[in-house]
Amino acid sequence: MFSNVHIVLVNTSHPGNIGSTARAMKTMGFKKLLLVNPKEFPSAKSDALAVGCIDVLEKAKVFSSLDDAVASANVNIGLSVRTRKASIPTLNVNECINHVLSNNNLKYNIIFGNESSGLSNSDLLKCDYMVSIPTHKDYNSLNLSAAVQLITYEFYKHSNTHISNKKKPIVRATAKEKNYFIESLIALMGQTKFMSVKNSKSLTKKIYILFNKANLESDEVNMLLGMLNSINKKLNK
Repeated sequence: MFSNVHIVLVNTSHPGNIGSTARAMKTMGFKKLLLVNPKEFPSAKSDALAVGCIDVLEKAKVFSSLDDAVASANVNIGLSVRTRKASIPTLNVNECINHVLSNNNLKYNIIFGNESSGLSNSDLLKCDYMVSIPTHKDYNSLNLSAAVQLITYEFYKHSNTHISNKKKPIVRATAKEKNYFIESLIALMGQTKFMSVKNSKSLTKKIYILFNKANLESDEVNMLLGMLNSINKKLNK
């Protein structure tokens, strides 16, 4: 179950939260855990709080950067409680679940940030969608493993009654393919002087958001890369 979905924890500061997350995952049928720069892992504290779910921790993969962790996924979904200025497409919890359950041929990452600060703005630029878990107005800070438990429970609950989408499967570009194209485009814009030191930061942010919204398929990315290569050849003659 949910073999196409990874739970990703970024910059987790307390090893106990990693163990609690493993337990939250396995009780709902999730077994794939990715860790980005955990402060302490492996850890006896993680093992103690996993309570019978040590296998999830043993198979967890550790990465030094979010880029590396999400490179092979087709769709990256970031969890954030805060409203952001960047216009990253948002989904509510039900929309997120329907998106994943309707596209079981795609690889998904559900990404959770640090316990105190959540995902950074730069982390969210690597996400195709942003999701917030609704909470009471008086206090909206969920414990990390509690947030994972809520999301995975909703997935499990809906998976029992969900009818899979029967349309032709979409071959969505991986994050690695998409980011390679974006980086190539930014490099070309620097070469043509369209991007300068003054505007590079704002343009880079807008470009990431634009192409994350596009939900590019793999062959579309290849076509766009071909266009960039054609332009580069003309410029370098």
